[in-house]
Amino acid sequence: MSLDYSPALDLYLSVDPGYTNPFAGLWVQPIERNERVLVLREYYQRYRTTPENGKAMSALHQEAAYKPLTGAWGDPSNPERLVLLSEIFGVNFKGPRLPVELGQELVRQWMKVRPDGKPGILIHHRCRNLIRELTMYLKHEPGQGEHHAVDALRYFFCGWIRD
Repeated sequence: MSLDYSPALDLYLSVDPGYTNPFAGLWVQPIERNERVLVLREYYQRYRTTPENGKAMSALHQEAAYKPLTGAWGDPSNPERLVLLSEIFGVNFKGPRLPVELGQELVRQWMKVRPDGKPGILIHHRCRNLIRELTMYLKHEPGQGEHHAVDALRYFFCGWIRD
């Protein structure tokens, strides 16, 4: 099974904006007729403003030769950051307002191994921070532990499932 980008499929970006805590962004592509999702790439950076992070992510997006985004999501608690990112990427970043517990359950369900022996979420090996955080993540506890890339993944599922 290929973990490569397909320009024929939809592409989404999901972020957990931060400054002191890392700003985490994930490029996610649903595959296999939306039966699986592939996390293609991550962005993970501290001590940069939202515009700086947006421009750096836009450069990564162009460098990877990705097509324009189909949609995007992020932390609903700071809509101003989402507006800034919307302006940079030319797509509306939405802030899904679902309970954290529901988002966590969605991530757990998609991580389950399917009958073919593979999980519903496939993560490219270059997404080191997401992989590291997933191995340590039990539940969201604000201010506790590292869960920024996982939160970006949670925002993806909360937004994608609802849209």
